[in-house]
Amino acid sequence: MYHILLTIFLVQATYSDLYHEGKMLLDKGDINGAEAVLTKSALLNADHVPTLKALAEIYAKSKRFPEAINQYQRIIQMNPSDSEARGRLAELYSWVGNNDKAIVVYKEAIELDKNNHHLKTGLARVLRWSRRYDEAEQLYNDVLKDNPDDHETLKGLAKVYARTGELQAASDILDRAIKLYPDDAELYKEKGNVLAWKKEFSGAIEALQKAISLSPDNPDIHKTIGDVYFWLKDYQKAVESYKKAEAIEPDNIENNIMLAKIYMAAGRSQLSEEHLKIALKINPFNTEANKLLNEIKNNRGYFFIKTFGETVELFIHLFVFALVIYAYKRKKRILKRRHKAYTYFVNFVLPIFTIATFTIHFGGSTFSKWINVELLHNFSENLLLFALGISFLTLLWVEQKSKEFKEAAILAIGAHPDDIDLGCGGFIMKAKDSGAKVYGLTLTKGENGQSGNGNRKHEAENTARFMEMDGFWVMDFKDSGLKENIPVIKKVIEEKIKETGATIILTHTGIDIHSDHQAAFEATKEAARNAATILCYEDVSTPREFVPNYYADVTEYIDDKLKLITFHKTQQDKTYMDTSVLKGRAAHRGLQSGVAYAEAFRIHKIVK
Repeated sequence: MYHILLTIFLVQATYSDLYHEGKMLLDKGDINGAEAVLTKSALLNADHVPTLKALAEIYAKSKRFPEAINQYQRIIQMNPSDSEARGRLAELYSWVGNNDKAIVVYKEAIELDKNNHHLKTGLARVLRWSRRYDEAEQLYNDVLKDNPDDHETLKGLAKVYARTGELQAASDILDRAIKLYPDDAELYKEKGNVLAWKKEFSGAIEALQKAISLSPDNPDIHKTIGDVYFWLKDYQKAVESYKKAEAIEPDNIENNIMLAKIYMAAGRSQLSEEHLKIALKINPFNTEANKLLNEIKNNRGYFFIKTFGETVELFIHLFVFALVIYAYKRKKRILKRRHKAYTYFVNFVLPIFTIATFTIHFGGSTFSKWINVELLHNFSENLLLFALGISFLTLLWVEQKSKEFKEAAILAIGAHPDDIDLGCGGFIMKAKDSGAKVYGLTLTKGENGQSGNGNRKHEAENTARFMEMDGFWVMDFKDSGLKENIPVIKKVIEEKIKETGATIILTHTGIDIHSDHQAAFEATKEAARNAATILCYEDVSTPREFVPNYYADVTEYIDDKLKLITFHKTQQDKTYMDTSVLKGRAAHRGLQSGVAYAEAFRIHKIVK
């Protein structure tokens, strides 16, 4: 009997000693050594929870997340009331991107420990990542009731306000948090983001510079201030910022791609190419890097000219090709505006080219003393070929439409009178010229955004006429109150889809920070459930989290889009109505998609 008791005591002492030894090694940072010792402890006592938890943390630190998750699941099976283990399991689920599972487990943990603010902030964080902002806000405020100065809670609540468009509230919370925690670089980084979204760029830069002074080795801060400089077209400072991020993360492919884009925007293609090559060394199959590199190579004009005749011939053929392509891309809208010039071309220029070509062909010997007649023949013939070709194509395209959107019916939906123009005006005009039926539906008269004399409804109607829409409606829902009327709005949209036969729907994105835009998306999503395609456009209140996966080339329509904006005279005091800002955004999206100017969309649904 005494022998058995002694054996039990020695075994317990052994696994307990091993556990403490493993914890000591773990505290010293010796993860491998700690794992070896703790594994032996677990073999001696498979039910020793502290050992199992320590092993789970080793797996987490080693990024062996499936093993860590399995370990915590085992611990919970052994002790279902262990709220700490459930909280850690929920955190691990969020790390691997399973936010739905994380939310469930966090709620289970909170049921076991209702006053644990750490669990509540963890749940609020995952809800925020899942864009369930209302629930996250409620939890953060619940924690602040008992812990008004909680660091992470203030930071999280500020991020919620920022993502929901309550920028002033976010700014106020951040100011409060910064007073309490003046050494937190992330607070200043978030403050910089908020100020940039408010178009207060000088303040944004000041906040981000403070963040850098506190955390100079944080690459995300350098990239954020680089993005602000890029937006301001201060390419030199944008490069300097991304260079600093690159020095910290030398193998980060995104840093090199962004540097390539900045250099490309600055007209320094050689440096852009160098960074793209670095990016492709990191990942040779990166689609964006390969696309940008091919674009640079295709635009490089290396022509080796040996004789004058070869020079002229090359120039002519390139010129003809460029002009034919130029004419091909021109649509009816532009041709109609240039009808008078085309008349002069046909009546005067084309006959002159014809006469000159035949004169040179039949009387070329007269000029043989001074010029290369053969060269002149080639020149005149190619010039006539160009003239005839461009004339024919022009006549053809005046009568016929592109096949891109032929027979399509498109309905664009906006919350306010200027939303459609800002978000997808170029796309609409392009589709119209391609043969589509295009319609517009504006849900409010935008009375809250009125400034100065004028009528926003009439302004929207004028832009619809300019875009040659086949139908346009302005509803009378309350501005800034669309969330209260989503069911009614849904019915209106359903009626318009049925009336127009629209198969392509354009609307706001669901992550837009403006509540009216969110409501428009929610209503459209339900109303257009049977539509073949739903594209979500970006506008002035679309957050940085918006990641486009569809681009419309609006290069030929950028001037028309900028003209649309001039119709909104009641909005001319708004910063976002600055044509240079709008053109800059279109140029930025153009860089991403490989064209001069583009509008960006997120595909919600598409049926090919």
